[in-house]
Amino acid sequence: MRKSGFAVDGTIKLVLAVLGAVFSNGLAHFFLSPRWLVITAMVLLFLSAATQISYAVSKGEKRYLKYPMIFDALIILAIVIGLVLAAAANPAGAWILFGLVIVGSLGIAVVFTTGENGPRFND
Repeated sequence: MRKSGFAVDGTIKLVLAVLGAVFSNGLAHFFLSPRWLVITAMVLLFLSAATQISYAVSKGEKRYLKYPMIFDALIILAIVIGLVLAAAANPAGAWILFGLVIVGSLGIAVVFTTGENGPRFND
């Protein structure tokens, strides 16, 4: 069951990353941000989602479930802050939202690819 949780969460992030990349021009316009910021955030979200799905297939240990849950909660908070600031015509919302997506995606990728979760080259 926990493996499917990792996979479903990763799949949802994968779909959101693709949709975000497709509609990057609209997102950049809405949040008053540079387009490169949106594209960078979506590419890193895509890569971290793929890493998460790969981890789910290979291991999917319950003790690592907290990291995607924390990331998802922070993303929801950043979306709310980003929407409020975008409604006030403040570009800081984009930097908060997409900056958190960038940093969080890198964090998820690091957690699931390093240390004991990383590849085993001696097998």
